[in-house]
Amino acid sequence: MSTNSTQAGMAGMAGMAGMAGMAGMGGGAAVAALLTSSEATRDPWNLPASGVEPNHIPADKSDNLSKWSPVVREATLLTDLLSRFSFKADATEGAVSIWFQHDHPHGGLDHAPHPAYSKLIKLSRPSEEVFRSQLEYVRNYADQRAERAPEIYAQIGYPTEFFTSVVQLNPALHSHTLQLISLVQKLASHVVLRTKHSLACRRPDIYSAQIQPIIPTPGHGTLPSGHSTEAFTVATVFGALMDDTIMSFQQSPSIKELLLSVAERIAVNRTVAGVHFPADSTAGAALGTTLGHYLLQLASGENGNIDAVAFIGNNATGDFDKSVIALGDGDSDPVVKWGTSAVHGEPDNLFRWLWLKAKSEWEEAPAAGGSNG
Repeated sequence: MSTNSTQAGMAGMAGMAGMAGMAGMGGGAAVAALLTSSEATRDPWNLPASGVEPNHIPADKSDNLSKWSPVVREATLLTDLLSRFSFKADATEGAVSIWFQHDHPHGGLDHAPHPAYSKLIKLSRPSEEVFRSQLEYVRNYADQRAERAPEIYAQIGYPTEFFTSVVQLNPALHSHTLQLISLVQKLASHVVLRTKHSLACRRPDIYSAQIQPIIPTPGHGTLPSGHSTEAFTVATVFGALMDDTIMSFQQSPSIKELLLSVAERIAVNRTVAGVHFPADSTAGAALGTTLGHYLLQLASGENGNIDAVAFIGNNATGDFDKSVIALGDGDSDPVVKWGTSAVHGEPDNLFRWLWLKAKSEWEEAPAAGGSNG
């Protein structure tokens, strides 16, 4: 999925756009001028004196993230987080489970790590009968296309602006908060695409040519909904970021409730558009919320427990409602508790570094038990 204008602005802050502009302004003449100037000013060439070179940067410290460009920082964080997940699929059952790992160093760099894994979420795909029955919802939602078309088209990429309309973010003041949201969206996108691959569910327009989506049908499976997964991950993490800040005064509805409502509308808009079943959004909300809770435990820098969740596809026969994230306990509920998993929130983990930086951008935000560098 493409990034939006807010994230493009972040790249501009990093100076990339300015560098491209320098090359364009002078073209070949600018390059020639730099070459002649460099030759003149560096002659004669001398090595620095021994013992006066810069000290090494301390190795493998989260604070080193502040030394890298935003693009490199995000890639580093994304790689670190993705490396923690493992996917197990059962082709016969039509299900996939996602696990997160705890590294247990053993014997130094020359010995293989011995990770242990804990449950995050298990998802089973609905039957063909369930998908066919859900076509009626897709058809009925199509009546709202004229009203919602502007939103649907604006949300084809990452719909960051719809969250930042609830809590206004200024790129100059909240660059780390914006990077946190961007990172969370991309992490959720990677996780959900791998999950879609295992479940391999067809889109609504394959079941009926009368669906006629109003946007291009994405080239991957339908369940879980990527937009729902990404939106509920962002709503969960962004809402928690506002705790104990200037924005945490009592409001009705609360910021967290508003962010979840934004996530729900983004998810439903994909059904209005004709590219998702309500069941897809239910699965996405379950995955996104659970992923968000895992990230928040990492952000705490402490050990703690989270609920592992199971999405039961054959129970997802009804319309989508954000209340599914509360977890049911009945035989007919589509989202239930799968167990309890311990998260080892290392104090120096990379995600916590970004979380603390984002937290520090809000007036009256505490250091949350750690250094903001």
